[in-house]
Parts: sequence; C-alpha cells; structure tokens
Amino acid sequence: MSTTTNAERDAGSGTPSPRPLDRGRAVLRRVWPEVALLLAAVLWWPVGFWGLMPWLHLPLKALDGDLVLLGATAAAASVSLLVRSPWPRFAIVLVFSGLGWLLSAPAVDSYPDERESLVILLVAAAFLGIVLGARGNKGPLGAATVLAVVAGLSPATWPHGLPLALALALPFAVATWQRVAPTLLSVARILLTWLVFSLLAASLRVGWDVLHPSMQAGSKRAELRLVADASWDFLRTQWWTHSEELLKSTKGWFWVALALAVLLAAGRALLGVLRRRTAPAGSAQPRS
Repeated sequence: MSTTTNAERDAGSGTPSPRPLDRGRAVLRRVWPEVALLLAAVLWWPVGFWGLMPWLHLPLKALDGDLVLLGATAAAASVSLLVRSPWPRFAIVLVFSGLGWLLSAPAVDSYPDERESLVILLVAAAFLGIVLGARGNKGPLGAATVLAVVAGLSPATWPHGLPLALALALPFAVATWQRVAPTLLSVARILLTWLVFSLLAASLRVGWDVLHPSMQAGSKRAELRLVADASWDFLRTQWWTHSEELLKSTKGWFWVALALAVLLAAGRALLGVLRRRTAPAGSAQPRS
C-alpha cells in the first residue's frame, strides 16, 4: 500500500500548500480582534492616567479639568487605535469612563456645576479621542500618527518617549529603497504632529492653572475665556522655547527610534528572503 503526503496531495490537486508565513498571518488575523479588545481594555486607564491617581480612579476635580480632558482623550485614542469596530470602541470607553466616575466622582459640587462640567469634559474627550484614533487602522503610518498624538497629549507619568520612538520607526515598516524621500517626510510629519499636540497639551495646562478656588470670573463662559486667553498667550510667546525643551528632553529616545527602524527594516528584508525561498517549493507543479 502506498502512502501519500500532504504535499503530494496538494501538488496532485494543483493547489500549493500554504507557506508557514502565510499560516502565521492567517492565525494572527483570526485572533487579533479579540487580542486587540483585551489590550484596549487593559490600556485605557494607564495610557491616560497612570501615576496621577490610584488604579482606575480619575482626577475628577474642577481644578484638574485639564488632566481629565487630556487623559481621557489620549486613552480613547489608544482604544480607537487598537479596535477597528466602532461599537466595541464606544463600549470600552464608556464602561471604563463610567467606572472611573463611580470610583472618583465627588459626592457634592465643590464649585458651581462641578459634576456637570466634569461629565461634559469626559464625554467630549471620549468623542475627540475616538475620532483622533480612528486613523490608526489605516496602516503603519496611521498608527504612527496616533501614537504621536497620544504621546503628546497624555498627562500620565509613563515615559512618553517610548511611543514616540515607535511612531518614528513605524514608517520604515513600509519603506523601500525607491521611497527614501517619502519615508523621511513621514518621519518629519510624525515628529511635527507630536510637537504640535505636546504644545497644545502644555498650553491647556497653563491656561487651566489660571483657575483657582477664590476666583470669581462671573460665569463658566468667562472662565473658559480666561483659560483660552492664557493658553493662547503661552502658544504665542513660548512655542519655540517649549519646542526646544521638548526636543532636548526627548533626544535620547531618537536613538531608540533609530534602533527600532533598523530592526523593522532588517525584519522586512528577512521576511522577503524567506518568501522568495519558500515560494518555489509552494508553487512547484508535478511533472507529468
């Protein structure tokens, strides 16, 4: 009795057997949606609020409204980056925002309409973060842009240079020798995105600092105008100095970005070699 291997049967049927790399990709595509949901749920609080409050608590105070807005926006953007489907995105952001509210919301208003204002900030941040993070599903360049936005906005205390380094390296995941200039332009655009959102976050914090318990601005609109004026003054007068400080404080992470870029480029080259070596074996047809 003769035995027939899987390869021989595939060859006889004219259908090449799937290569190991293709099988690995297929498995990753099947399990990634569930893995992404789990990662998004685990990372929502650390991305936005790590080091600011105890686990799952939020800085729900009127004078910390800037932290609420920036942290919730960065957290929602990270969820939108990982999760492609819209309803799971909203569910994760809504559930964890609600949980943070239940754990941290003040029982009574310390300032007029404090709780109402905090709810508005949370809802606005959730919507803005989901919109900003939606671009992350459009390939490595989109994901790099969202990582730069998160690194620039988040007030959490984790090292912000790490996602920035990854963002600067991701364009090399799709780089070719024929597209050197577009790749470098993408890196420059991602760096500029991070600088812009970092400046916006710093200006909001400076603007919010003008609020204090004894201040009587007259109305919420007047208070917002004071915050906006102080933020604009910071941007107008300090944008260059603050940008220089940001670049100096982050320059060590640029070497990390370079190392990651080399690894990504080398990995792509190695995968290309493996594909070329396995393609003839997978596509070989039996001789008659």
